Amino acid sequence: MELSPTRVQTERFNPFISLEANMRRRARFRGIKRTSKTLEKDILERSRKLAKDPGLLMPHCARECRRCGIRKSVDKMYKVAEKQDDPRKLNHAMNWGDHMVRAYAATVSLAEAGKVPYLASGKTPMGDVSYAVRGKVERDKLIGVQNYDHPELRLLAYWKIAKRDNLHLYSMEDYLFCSPDGPRPPEQYVEEVIALLPYDLDEEGRCPHKDAVERLRIRWKSADISIEICPDCAVDVNSMHILASRIAANDPVDDFEVDVPFELRGDGFDLESEVKVDTDLAQRYRRGELTDAAFIREHACERLKRIRASGKEIYILGDVCLGQDRSSFLSRLRGGEAEIEALTGFLSTHPMAIVSRSDHAANLLADLWPEHRDALLSQVASPETLQKLAQNSRDLTPAQAIAEAKRAELSKRITARLPNYTDMGPVAAHADRLAKAFLTEGKDSVVRHAEKIKASDHKLRSISYAFMAAVGKGESRSWQFTREERDFGEYLAPFAKKLLEEEGDGYHDALQLLLQASGSGEMLKRN
Repeated sequence: MELSPTRVQTERFNPFISLEANMRRRARFRGIKRTSKTLEKDILERSRKLAKDPGLLMPHCARECRRCGIRKSVDKMYKVAEKQDDPRKLNHAMNWGDHMVRAYAATVSLAEAGKVPYLASGKTPMGDVSYAVRGKVERDKLIGVQNYDHPELRLLAYWKIAKRDNLHLYSMEDYLFCSPDGPRPPEQYVEEVIALLPYDLDEEGRCPHKDAVERLRIRWKSADISIEICPDCAVDVNSMHILASRIAANDPVDDFEVDVPFELRGDGFDLESEVKVDTDLAQRYRRGELTDAAFIREHACERLKRIRASGKEIYILGDVCLGQDRSSFLSRLRGGEAEIEALTGFLSTHPMAIVSRSDHAANLLADLWPEHRDALLSQVASPETLQKLAQNSRDLTPAQAIAEAKRAELSKRITARLPNYTDMGPVAAHADRLAKAFLTEGKDSVVRHAEKIKASDHKLRSISYAFMAAVGKGESRSWQFTREERDFGEYLAPFAKKLLEEEGDGYHDALQLLLQASGSGEMLKRN
């Protein structure tokens, strides 16, 4: 069967209202208005056709039923049609007896009158509908009969009958089909309603993303077809209700099943109970309370909670399941050294189910942060360091907080191995600051700290260039310095490099040599 998708006609059906409420509830009506010539012409044309052929209201039948309520009503309509030129009998027919027959008599009376002077306006799930009020007739039946050629509106006339006689009525563009033996949609009906879905589906009913890990799957049992939509394609409509939007039955969606398959690549793991769609959630979707997109989102959240609460050690990265292979999981993560260190230490002492949407360590940290913030921070910093950081609260992301804690801890350890000074001169303070930046944060930090100093003193600028050259960053920043500053900086670079390699007394001696070489005349005073 070839499925030809098109845009959903949202003006004809509201997918956010439950299906039975959509189709069976009584329409709301607002006042009387004069009839436009075009609308009058259309109503009279339909009235004349019904007057000639009441059989237009008879569905095509899956089989002949011995006691068909609709057939009984249509037979009575033929008798009305035979006497439609008798005003008294026509008036009696539209005020007494079977409401379906009343609706027919009221409609054909328009053809006899040859005009529709006034119309009532009814607000239905398919939009505002104008109809001619005649006789004592149930309004939904009157609207349905007067719009017998409209695939949605015609069902208003048949809803009570379908529920009373346990029928499944399928309304198509050009006819109505009745199945008395449960769901049995004609092929034409299947093609027409699938074409209402706002998705680009192939011949198998699947969206273009066939390799998606998860997808909404609606199985239409009697039609033997499934509609599959991935999260990227899913929009704010309820596809099950669109597929059932032209069905009148006790339960129009009784022929449909819904689930969300979750198929990972890699090593399998027993997650059957965790990925199963919750019954209450499925019922909310069946009632039309959730759209396709919302249903997938809510199930994904519930599934994630169940997997994480399962107590199983399992690692899922994107669409790949790595089973219990923690080292393989960690090796695939991308991120800074501090981020990886924090996650490695944390997972070694907290085996759990990990589901990460990407291979970015920062994303995983953000997922774990609300419940495991302190445990993650403790992997990269001591309690003393964390206490100091807490006193200087800053608005940081989890990844930034981990990096800052790691930097502070490393700075504390390195600083403990270096001498402390008092009353340092500007050259000594600048050199000491750049050296400690390199030792605690690396090469790039030397450039950052050097560029923060907007000094006009050529000696300080030469010191900056000396440290950049010592860590291999001088050439790329040479344009920022004068020739004299570069020449002097290159001369001082070996002294700066020596300083970066020392600690303790060696650091003190190296810094003193650098000051002497710079000609600053400054002396160091240790604490």
